[in-house]
Amino acid sequence: MLDSATLYYASAAMMAVMTLLNYLTWRTNNKTPGTLLYIFYPLVMFASVMSFALHGHINNLASVAIANTLLFSASIIHVLAICQFLNAKCVGFKTFVSITVALAITMIYLATDSAELRSRILVSDLQHIVESLFLLALFIRNGRKSYPNGSIVYILILSIILAVFTGRTLMMGDITTANLLSADWFSFTLFINGVIAPMFYATGMALLCNERREQNLNQLTEKAHKDLEIRGLFLSTISHEIRTPLNGILGSAQLIMNQSSDPRDKPYCEAIINSAESLNLLVDKVLDYASLDQRDEALYEEDVEFKTWLNNLCLLLSPLAEQKHLKFELIYDLPEQACYYCDQQKLRQVIINLVGNAIKFTDQGAVKIHVKLLNEGQLDHLVRVSVIDSGPGIEDEEIAYLTEPYVQSSAGKEKGGTGLGLAITSRLLEKLGSKLNIESELKKGSTFSFDISLAIGELSLVEQRHQSKDYVTGLDVLLVEDLDLNQKIAIEFMADDEHKIKLAKDGNSAIELMQKHHFDVVLLDMNLPDLTGQEVLKKLKNIDHLNQRTPVLAFTASLSPDEIKEYLSLGIKDIVGKPIKQQKLRQALSDSQTNQSASIAVELRDTLYDETAAATLISSFSEDEVSSIYNEFVLSARNKLIRCQQLVDDDKEQCIKLIHRQASTALQLGFNRYGTELKRIERKLLDNKPLKELLTEALILWQESLQAYLKHARRELS
Repeated sequence: MLDSATLYYASAAMMAVMTLLNYLTWRTNNKTPGTLLYIFYPLVMFASVMSFALHGHINNLASVAIANTLLFSASIIHVLAICQFLNAKCVGFKTFVSITVALAITMIYLATDSAELRSRILVSDLQHIVESLFLLALFIRNGRKSYPNGSIVYILILSIILAVFTGRTLMMGDITTANLLSADWFSFTLFINGVIAPMFYATGMALLCNERREQNLNQLTEKAHKDLEIRGLFLSTISHEIRTPLNGILGSAQLIMNQSSDPRDKPYCEAIINSAESLNLLVDKVLDYASLDQRDEALYEEDVEFKTWLNNLCLLLSPLAEQKHLKFELIYDLPEQACYYCDQQKLRQVIINLVGNAIKFTDQGAVKIHVKLLNEGQLDHLVRVSVIDSGPGIEDEEIAYLTEPYVQSSAGKEKGGTGLGLAITSRLLEKLGSKLNIESELKKGSTFSFDISLAIGELSLVEQRHQSKDYVTGLDVLLVEDLDLNQKIAIEFMADDEHKIKLAKDGNSAIELMQKHHFDVVLLDMNLPDLTGQEVLKKLKNIDHLNQRTPVLAFTASLSPDEIKEYLSLGIKDIVGKPIKQQKLRQALSDSQTNQSASIAVELRDTLYDETAAATLISSFSEDEVSSIYNEFVLSARNKLIRCQQLVDDDKEQCIKLIHRQASTALQLGFNRYGTELKRIERKLLDNKPLKELLTEALILWQESLQAYLKHARRELS
């Protein structure tokens, strides 16, 4: 073994290093209890070692008293620091201090007699044993579960110290001052206690602090998740609470506008309706933004035939651009057969948000989607998707803040909106591992782009549905429909089959479009705000247009035998009944390009509420949007029917329009029996037949339908 003098110096050096390490640990964790006090433990031990070294030269009572007092004080500091760190009640700490003080006094007393050297060493060993046992119990009881790594280090070194000093106590024979420093057991215990133990203690405290910091981070993360859940629940609850009175405001304002004969009331009602709709949009966007914080789901990736997917997306968006007379274009600079493995739903929402914004803020010119390949790897492609518009542009200082929630550009404030669209887009791109880049020049336009790494998919796994021989794809279709709900569902269904759609909301707009453009097929609503479908067809016979031989499909819920006979006599090729069914629409569009005869049958279950109707809507709308559609209809249906009772004698034309819209929406939402009854009332009004008590009976039928719907809703919630 090393000589005792060398071990003293080594022990002193290790105490100095432990002091430095403890100081650095405290600097990083200065708010952690016990870390500051722990710095003093090696300092006091260092002073004790130096005092024992000095005692070897002086050898008087004062030097041994100081050395032992420092040694026993260091033991108390050590235990107190660990107690503070573990936040333990330290049952027995006072007892430990009492034993330590008693042993210290005993040690000083025995130091007066040089013959009691063995007794003094036994007292010192007993102190080390008591300290080790106390700390072992503390870590096993309080530290092992919370701080497993740090506790292992402490338990290991404390067990070694306990074994060494217990062994020395049991096996130590007679000792004299002459043979004390040369004995191997003395050198060994000095090596363990003065050199090895400080390294373990410094390492153990550092590990304890790291685990403490990790626990704090986990607690903060858990709290953040709980806060997000609470916020999401609050937003979800409050949104429904807001929507209920909001729908009441919308319905009441519409009733007043339709009912009032004073023209001064109209602008006020329109202002109320616009404000309520803006608030409804804000609620939806806030929920979307909050749901991104709440959800932490994995990406739902699947193989996508990219060009076909983009073309379908453009078919869905192009009618919006057409309505504002904007040129809408897809520039595709990727391999023709590119197939990627990606989360198409999130990517779809990002592109729809960016294109929707571009169309909203661009009043003239063009909106383009440019997709190009930046880097071609063996397993993935780096693709840049850019949405380019010729809008008003954005100020440079505004660009940096546009992706923050509720922040709008100057143009955004003029056009209105929630200020959440780009924030939602930015969050979605983060989930996709990308980032939104914005470039803009005032009065020239803006470019919103993002670079995304897309894994190459297996083209053989892609469903080749568009090569099906069962139906036609890629037709130029004119959709003439005034009801927003039916517009969106029809456009979604037709975009699935790559049909290119132009949209007209009334008969006169349809006639203008048919004079300017040639279509493969016209889907014509038979009851429009300005003209009936029959009147549109009669006008077309008397004017020049580009669609003399274009097949026309009636798009209607009015399917009585007399009406069907009238439609066919006007040259209508086929009838697409409402509510809209994708298979029927697809078949009718395919048959329109052949000599296939009309197939009029419409499958409509005779039921108060058709539970399958919501599935059609969910394919085109989000769950919140579907909920909002049903809420608006349910809350306003009774008032609209009562309004019809008031109008039936004074303004029959307005009554017919109101009933027609109600019937169409009722059938689309699955209120089959009620919608069919409204169509029967509409037919009687058109034929000038007496209604008798039909409107009152319709009110009773609506109550029954509402009960059936609410019963289904409660069952779904449970």
